[in-house]
Amino acid sequence: MKEVDDILQVRNLRTYFRTDNGLVRAVDRISLGVRRGETVGIVGESGCGKSVTALSIMNLVRPPGRIVAGQILYRSGDGSTTDIAKLHPNGRQMRSLRGNNIAMIFQEPMTALTPVYSIGDQIAEGVMLHKKLTRRQARERAIEILGKVGIPSPEKRIDDYPHQFSGGMRQRAMIAMALSCEPEVVIADEPTTALDVTIEAQILRLMKEMQSQLDLSIIMITHDLGVIAEMADRVNVMYTGKIVEHAQTDDIFYNPKHPYTLGLLQSIPTIGDKRRLTPIRGAVPNLLTLPEDVCYFAPRCPYAMEICAQAEPPMYQVGTAHQCKCWLYEGNEVVAV
Repeated sequence: MKEVDDILQVRNLRTYFRTDNGLVRAVDRISLGVRRGETVGIVGESGCGKSVTALSIMNLVRPPGRIVAGQILYRSGDGSTTDIAKLHPNGRQMRSLRGNNIAMIFQEPMTALTPVYSIGDQIAEGVMLHKKLTRRQARERAIEILGKVGIPSPEKRIDDYPHQFSGGMRQRAMIAMALSCEPEVVIADEPTTALDVTIEAQILRLMKEMQSQLDLSIIMITHDLGVIAEMADRVNVMYTGKIVEHAQTDDIFYNPKHPYTLGLLQSIPTIGDKRRLTPIRGAVPNLLTLPEDVCYFAPRCPYAMEICAQAEPPMYQVGTAHQCKCWLYEGNEVVAV
């Protein structure tokens, strides 16, 4: 991974939540990069830290959570670099970046969209703020972008409210809102959740088309490996707030190294394969009760060794552009993260 090519570089990020019951290490020392024009996937079970990673990059983590360490480096088109982790969440510089340079498609559009404002008003608001357009110009831009994402008769539907849109149309409206200011990076947090497979395919195809037209960099967050196979160039597999494997998408599917990744793949049904699925035993552990400096997957791992309960494994280089955080690869080159 050449950092010079990265438009976004996350380094040793830690986002913790202090609760009455203890400290939750929701994101614990993760590093990843996103190059211009590529799609990077983050995949894992619910509760592994994917969405908190997205909120951290957008600087939207609120108390009791906060970014406690690490860097989130955004490299703009003019070559300047900004560490988002150092910006005040509500400061002028962060508000200028959020939505304008880095945008987010939220997981549930019905809760992300404001029910008392029309779809057009919600899109136009960001355009007026970031692009300094008049209300009339912003409305024209909203109609244009709604048409681009496939909303029929956008000049009429622009005045509709979220409840008047179907689930697929609301998701398209969310994509339109994210793309309205032509950002360089879009974070898609479970963009096809609760959609049927036909609408899901349409949304993924739309995102690919928009990426090609606008040269977008996309962070695709999902628990669905099918979406990852369709969209991602590179994949980060997360478990209990840590990245446990990173590789090109083909390597993740055809040459997985971490037992957790293998477990995820073995639990996916395949057309024409009549073998029984092999689910991962157990469940994601409670982040409040995790001991420090051990392998958190060990209690569920069929390959667990004595050392797994004694020390946290480092990230090993297990192939070209392929890293894995597992004691099975002790003796390989250790990758600094």
